[in-house]
Amino acid sequence: MPLGLLSLVSVIRSAGFQATIINPQLLVLDKQKYKLLAQRILEHKPNIVGFSTWCINYPFSLLIAAEIKKENPEITILFGGPQASILPKLTLQKFQFVDFVLAGEAELTLPIFLTELNKITSDWTTIPGLSYRARNGIILSNKYDKTVDDLDALPIPAYDLIPNARWLKIDVGRGCPFRCVFCSTSDFFSRKYRVKTTDRIVSEMLHAYSQRKIRSFSFAHDMFTFSKVFVFELCEKLIRIQQQQGIEFKWTCSARVDCVSKEMLIAMQKAGCTDIFFGIETGSKRMQKIIQKNLNLLEIYKVTEICKQIKINVHASYIIGFPEESKSDLNDTLKSILILSSNAVLTQASELTILPGTPLYASQLDNLKFDGRFSNFSRNDCGPKEMELIKNHREIFSSFYFLPVDTITRFEMLFLRSLINKSKNFRNTLFLLAKFILKRIEKVDLVNILKKECGKIDRSNLNLESITLYSINYIEKLIIREKAIESLPYIMDVFSYESYCAMLKTMYFQLNMHSSMSTNREIDQKTIIYATPIWKVLTTKHQLEKVTPEDNSWTMNSDGTSIGNYYYLLVAVSNTSCNRIEIKEKEKYLLDHLSKLYFSDYVNKVNSVASEEEVLIWINKMRKLGVVEIL
Repeated sequence: MPLGLLSLVSVIRSAGFQATIINPQLLVLDKQKYKLLAQRILEHKPNIVGFSTWCINYPFSLLIAAEIKKENPEITILFGGPQASILPKLTLQKFQFVDFVLAGEAELTLPIFLTELNKITSDWTTIPGLSYRARNGIILSNKYDKTVDDLDALPIPAYDLIPNARWLKIDVGRGCPFRCVFCSTSDFFSRKYRVKTTDRIVSEMLHAYSQRKIRSFSFAHDMFTFSKVFVFELCEKLIRIQQQQGIEFKWTCSARVDCVSKEMLIAMQKAGCTDIFFGIETGSKRMQKIIQKNLNLLEIYKVTEICKQIKINVHASYIIGFPEESKSDLNDTLKSILILSSNAVLTQASELTILPGTPLYASQLDNLKFDGRFSNFSRNDCGPKEMELIKNHREIFSSFYFLPVDTITRFEMLFLRSLINKSKNFRNTLFLLAKFILKRIEKVDLVNILKKECGKIDRSNLNLESITLYSINYIEKLIIREKAIESLPYIMDVFSYESYCAMLKTMYFQLNMHSSMSTNREIDQKTIIYATPIWKVLTTKHQLEKVTPEDNSWTMNSDGTSIGNYYYLLVAVSNTSCNRIEIKEKEKYLLDHLSKLYFSDYVNKVNSVASEEEVLIWINKMRKLGVVEIL
């Protein structure tokens, strides 16, 4: 649920209006379903329907809005959020069913707009950031000058609308003073850096804990660590809560590597920080200047090493495909990614997305191409109506287009992006292989290797499964070629563990998209049980808990462990997470004999190791884990 919407609902409730949020979960791929969703929204009998728009959901939002207007032409349609805020006039010009666009942070302006809307004669000129049609049809836009300077004055977001959330996102601040050429954040939140007071942030966390026992949070602010005074003060208060009240909060944040220090990171870890997201963008010193990110590359490696040592997970993001990026620049970026990936960093990459409002949009819009395959910033499940909108309005939906570059082909870029994003599945294996990887990357041309490998790939079958299998095969060849098992006798156990988890997560994604879960009805003798495809029993020679670097504070187990047979049940619980459970021989036997059959037949099949009562308890346990479903 977008945090901005939760904040707006809370604000307009305080102003005396009623509001709710509808967050469609089903894929809507044809006109009839758009209509059904519009009807569902209209069942609430709204006077106004507002849309929080991002580049990723803009086509979808427009199609839903069009259907709402068809069903009830009297409904007021209001667009807001980053995408509409950057393109207010274009939106109103191209889509007559959108009545208004309210740009920027709307907590101060939306209540004014709603009050004006209720008047017999409305004066739209009084509302900062509002774009609208005058009586003569001319589109007018009021100057926007209403950033929320006092964030503490905002009410707590309407978290009651997400009652089942296990963690919450907290708006700790807004605004970015930097000027990266690819980023549109400052176009919406401005370059004015602001944060809530530390007392307010702590009070929101304590409120969530007292009301719902929530201990996990994500701090929303791209520049969380910009103010050292703010960070140290917040950490001090969170540590005091740990000591005095026994409440240990866990939280994540985003930062720049040039806005942290070792002392700050240590304080953050003690205060409950588990993960930090850093936007690195490029491993080329030249490109750092061109894109105006201006990071010191050596500092990146120092900061990520500190984070590893103090047990903070690092997520590092890169962008490939800048128009000025040379082969040498791309080589530097690939080397940087490999250095970090082999040092426990969770790396990710996206091809350059041209966002409206950015300097790159102004210079590159006419060079964009469309092929129906989208970047990480856009959806991959667009229906035909969305596709039609996207193809007809490049200037509005530029994020769904790609920018051709001379360095690598479109296919090579897609393959490279997917490969990098799969690397986090092999975090431990890559860490174990670090000395071999670092030795090799200094001697090779990584772009040439990429091109050669792409020549071996079936271009008609580039999907999650094929990329995962390719990654597994390539890493296995590296292990064999470097004879890594001679110095790391347990590496194949760790690699097998991560490989199976990678495949199971892919299976989970496919299953989640195309099948329904079983009912919760009770099991009887004629109940048919069957095994899902999202689990695997893994047998290893070494105990994974003792040889997996992540389980051992990212150190190598130089002593090794005793050789034996260890059994693990691996179960995908999402497309990004897989549980590992050590099991005994009896449980392995029960799992090995699972198939599609009546419960009574299964009991007879395994009666040599378990009674019917034990089997029933075990089957219900496996159902909760997602190992078994029933018919």
